[in-house]
Amino acid sequence: MRLLFIGKRFNTNRDALLEKFGRNYQFPLHLAQRHSVTLWLVDYHSKTTIQCSDGPLTITSTPVKNLAVFKHYLLGTYQTTQPIDMVIASGDCYIALMAQRIAKKLRAKFIFDVYDKYDEFGGYIKPLGFDLFGHLLKTADMRLFASHALLHSLGQPEYDAILSNGLDANHFRPIDKAKARHKLQLPADATYVGYFGSMEPDRGVQDLIAAVQILREQGQRIELLLGGKAHNSLQLDQPGIRYLGNVPFADVPYALAASDVLAIPYRRSPFMDAGASNKIAEAMACQRPIVATRSPNLTANFPQQAQELEPYLAESSQPSSLATVLAQQLLDRKLVAAPQNIYWSGITSTLEQDLKRLNHDPA
Repeated sequence: MRLLFIGKRFNTNRDALLEKFGRNYQFPLHLAQRHSVTLWLVDYHSKTTIQCSDGPLTITSTPVKNLAVFKHYLLGTYQTTQPIDMVIASGDCYIALMAQRIAKKLRAKFIFDVYDKYDEFGGYIKPLGFDLFGHLLKTADMRLFASHALLHSLGQPEYDAILSNGLDANHFRPIDKAKARHKLQLPADATYVGYFGSMEPDRGVQDLIAAVQILREQGQRIELLLGGKAHNSLQLDQPGIRYLGNVPFADVPYALAASDVLAIPYRRSPFMDAGASNKIAEAMACQRPIVATRSPNLTANFPQQAQELEPYLAESSQPSSLATVLAQQLLDRKLVAAPQNIYWSGITSTLEQDLKRLNHDPA
């Protein structure tokens, strides 16, 4: 198969190109081992065009700010010497609209990778009165969904497919806690509750801060270990919080391993309920004890693990409930086994079969 994959370069404060981060990089990279794949990254932040390769994968990153992305589109320089069979869009509705128009021009299949509930973003609902998200869902030859909630609310299970986020098995792995703390220059004898990732209000970090403060007021000698881009609503310069900044992606496994318990304190919202957070699988792969809130982000995507974690699940938006399960998990240190298919290689093999089915390729 010959594939053109168009994705967003920067997402969740990570650079897909330089950090080889996320589905916008890893799926094309793994597919390129057996197929002809071109990756086109749309860059909303910088002003530099980059052309490079990673093994057999050919990559172009074009900025929006200096209009290079539009030049790339208008001149058709995304085309290859051989006809393209499929155009896969992953990133947002505007990237998907461009991909849909390219697919139509090339007479290729258009595949829409929906990894967020885009109709929760104001700019995608009805720009200029047009239901862009609905149009893309309707016109796609196949839709890929990052979560089960998204598939069942927006897709057709008999035609569409789950394409969950994956992990690098060499990156997210069990690491000795003492080694991790030494690398991050953390004290060996502290007790840390860890959270690493985005900190928008619906991620529940404020509830986690309050829960840790409740336990500290009860006499527990614990600290909250935080990493990620801080939201301006959070006050992180207070006792009981050690903020590591936006931890480099290469160091995230060490931050996870340095924690005694990892927290996933998500609040309930249409956006979060439809998500498929990577940090859940990361915590399991790194073999760290977990506490979480009862969010479909966990219960719908990891039902077996959620059942095992039932004693350590709190009610969303309730710091006192979160404090209770944190205290219990700090005593029990209960681990759950990671699901079978959470690594990029295995998930890509499943994607490959879905693409062959769409392309009527029996091989």
